[in-house]
Amino acid sequence: MKKIHIISMALVASLAITSCEKTLQTEPKNSISAEVALKEAAGVEGLVNSCYESLQSVNYYGRNFFVVPEVLSDNMRIVNSNSNRFVNESNNTIGSTIDLWALGYSTINRANGAIKYADIANGLTPLRKKQLTGEALFIRALVYFDLVKSYGYNPKQIVSGRNLGVPIVLTFVENYPTDIVYPSRNTVDEVYTQIKKDLDVAITLLDNTAAPKRANLAAAYALRARVALFNGDWQDAATFATSALGAGVGTFVDAGAAATPTQKSDAYKTIWTSASSPESLFELNFEVTESLGSDGLSSIYTRSNPITTAGAGYGDASPQANLVADYATGDVRKDLLVQLVKGSETILWNQKYPAAKGPQIDNIKLLRVSELYLTRAEANFRNGTTIGATPQADLDKIRLRAGLISTPVTLDAILKERRVELAYEGQRWFDLLRTGSAVNKSTTTLPANSTPNSTIAATDFRLLARIPLTEVQNNPKITQNFGY
Repeated sequence: MKKIHIISMALVASLAITSCEKTLQTEPKNSISAEVALKEAAGVEGLVNSCYESLQSVNYYGRNFFVVPEVLSDNMRIVNSNSNRFVNESNNTIGSTIDLWALGYSTINRANGAIKYADIANGLTPLRKKQLTGEALFIRALVYFDLVKSYGYNPKQIVSGRNLGVPIVLTFVENYPTDIVYPSRNTVDEVYTQIKKDLDVAITLLDNTAAPKRANLAAAYALRARVALFNGDWQDAATFATSALGAGVGTFVDAGAAATPTQKSDAYKTIWTSASSPESLFELNFEVTESLGSDGLSSIYTRSNPITTAGAGYGDASPQANLVADYATGDVRKDLLVQLVKGSETILWNQKYPAAKGPQIDNIKLLRVSELYLTRAEANFRNGTTIGATPQADLDKIRLRAGLISTPVTLDAILKERRVELAYEGQRWFDLLRTGSAVNKSTTTLPANSTPNSTIAATDFRLLARIPLTEVQNNPKITQNFGY
């Protein structure tokens, strides 16, 4: 049978509940249908847990959805002495793009199943039903957001009328072949409308009890702010960022104005060296038994902790020269970069994911406090408002914490600060897309300079990910992105 990614999710419910099957008092015990299992509390709990496991995958936030956007962009590159991982993405080779389609829709289907069954499953209290439904809606919104910004243009940056996003599928595919559908692509605006709807409902259902390691109210506010920023909804972006900052989850790490540069540097490093980051509103928790080993994020950024070129991992990804040039003199964030020679090349390894929980294990920070200040600064600046704070105050908050002086607030200053603060976190590629910016690539790390070796225009077809060929071949309603 030919593989059809978007509709090959019919059996994921039964796969998802495998881990909780032993807790279900249902006969026969060696064979259980998804429909029966999901009518029990443990079945729904297992299905929601499987959504988090999907987010942890090496093909998603476990590694690729951080690394690929960084090397596609002007932030990182794969060094000359490498393990042959992400080389084509680093070179922006045609077809070597973000690959989230199959895993994304599998995760969405699981969330759809949890939303459907949480309300009718036996053994769930009303409070637990609210929480599980809220978590599933949050995850569905997150995945749709990641899909639409990968496979479609930002709504405010539609190029030549190309307005297609991704298919919206809200029904649970659990029975093959009766539930199988062949959807067409919705518009980008329609997908954003659905994302906002899911998050707005999630906000009414979630609290902060499980923060930051599960979806929570503060995280829903934060994701709603990020979505609004990408959608150009400036007032919403500033408003929801303010709500997230006031929700009581995550702490802005700052050694204080009187701190020495060393104290500022040491304080900033704790965001990344703590097993659970003090800045996190939402992070994916990895237990020791869930290590991705050499496929984990830390292994592509460095080779081991402490630093050694002979350690485990690959250490293939290094900052590009023009990113290094954006670190101002005295910026304590540059202290996270360690210079060494790999092969015959002098490069830098970043220590944002330094295996803080154990060998090759880190919690993955998806939403953190610092981003919210930059989101609010940009939204307020673009909108001419001061919701929550002035753009100058929010920009200063990030810069002064980094050991820098205040600089007059401009859009360029905010975007530059965003680049440096969020570097290596998988955001730069999407910031370039949403602002309609060209991608200026450097093929070296040092010496740092801002002169690009090549430029990819904002209209280049490679800025959108390629829809899997099997999907296009098997679903006649799916239109491939142009250029592929």
